[in-house]
Order: sequence, then structure tokens, then C-alpha cells
Amino acid sequence: MNKKIIKCIDGNKYFTNDYITSEEPLEIRLSDGKNTEPVSVIMRTPVDDFPLAVGFLFDEGMLKIKDFQGVNYDYGAKINEKNNIVIVSVNKIDYDLTNQRNFYVNSSCGVCGKTNIENVFIKNSKFVKIKDRVEHNLISLLPKKMRENQEIFRYTGGIHAAAIFDYNGNLISISEDIGRHNAVDKSIGKLLLNGISRMEDTIMQVSGRASFEIVQKAAMFGISIISSVSAPSSLAVELADTFNITLISFARDNKFNIYTHDERIL
Repeated sequence: MNKKIIKCIDGNKYFTNDYITSEEPLEIRLSDGKNTEPVSVIMRTPVDDFPLAVGFLFDEGMLKIKDFQGVNYDYGAKINEKNNIVIVSVNKIDYDLTNQRNFYVNSSCGVCGKTNIENVFIKNSKFVKIKDRVEHNLISLLPKKMRENQEIFRYTGGIHAAAIFDYNGNLISISEDIGRHNAVDKSIGKLLLNGISRMEDTIMQVSGRASFEIVQKAAMFGISIISSVSAPSSLAVELADTFNITLISFARDNKFNIYTHDERIL
């Protein structure tokens, strides 16, 4: 979004234009051809909507890839709503309604609206095996690599990103969104739409802090290393340790802290 603003420098006001990160609601629905169930409304940046919807449902344990049939906008909706409603088609709707988020999820909260504390923990998360190892200097390069591939950030300076790399530092997937966890869902969703449902020996680099929900989403996809540029939460550290994920934070200026499973880092 391009908006005319007033910039104040040393008490002087100047008219200029500024790019602002867009934020709009996205309603996600599940359909088995007979019934269509509304699942959630997410505040998001309107780009990569299909990966977001698929990634969100998968990362929340509501979608099994073997049941996935396709994804599209609801073209029967009103003109001003059709690009804000996504329908994910499945063979069967197979999830517990009490385990879904309450209907509205804002862009800054990944677990807001869970109906009870037990449902914060996704049952389908799997332990990540410790296989190969990564050179420490590679970890230091990833924040810059991610930033170089952030197209929206170049204009707005106000958007999060999540990038998935292999152990050689090759970029596999990247997405941007006003919400950190949305960016993670989008990056994973892109790979899901390409038929990849689990990818171990990978590194997820995220902007901002490492929260519980980001670790949980990474665990669902089998990601073995998470690196964030800011601090982790206590629950993120506990969950990463439980699922054998290496959690790295404060990754900037050629240094970082390793909070769990340092054996993966050489």
C-alpha cells in the first residue's frame, strides 16, 4: 500500500510517499465436497494465500496430506470478499472442532484462541532425528541470505520472513507476512503444495523472536534447526529440546546463542 505521509525531521514537516505493509483478513474453510466448514479467520499480508491456508491447516494438525485435493478462492463469494476466502478441498474433514482455534486469529498471535491449554500442543508433532551437522559459519550467513530475498521488506521495512535452507545454505522456500507464524506457515505450505510433507536436515531462519508456535510448526514439518535473530521464549526452548530441534537465537553480527542440541553445530 502506497500512502502519502508527513515526515518530521528536526521539527520540519515534509510531504512524502511511504509503502505500508498490507494486512487483511483471510477466512480458511475446509470442504469435502458435501460440507464446507469454516476453520479460522487469519489477519495476514495478502500474498501466498494458498500456501498459507495449506500450511496453517497442516501445522495445526487439521490437514493430512493424503487427504488433500486442492485449494482455491471462494469465487462464489461477494466481489469484495472472494480473494479473502480460501477453500481447501479434502477427501474427508477429519479434525476435532474443539481443537481448532477460536474463529479469529490476529497476525501477532499464533496460539491465541485455543479452547484449552492441552490443545496448544499438537499431537502429530514428531521427534526430529539428529543426523548430519552444520558448520557454525553457515548459520551466521543465513539472516543476510534471507534478507536479500525479502522483496516486500525492501519497500516497507515492516514485515516478517521465514526461510528454509538445506545444510549447504541453499534456499528452499521463503515467504513474508506481517505475522511471524504466518510466514512460517507460508514457507512450509509452499513445499506441501509441491508434494513435500516432511523435510529433515533443514534450517528455518526467522525474523524476530523464536516463539513456541514457530517451534511447534517446524516440528510438524521435521525441520531440525531453527535460527532466529531475536530472543527465544522459555516454552520455545522447552519444546525444541523435547523434539530434538536445535534452537538458535540472537543470530546476527557473526555470533549466536545455541539453546538446545548444540551437537548439530560444528
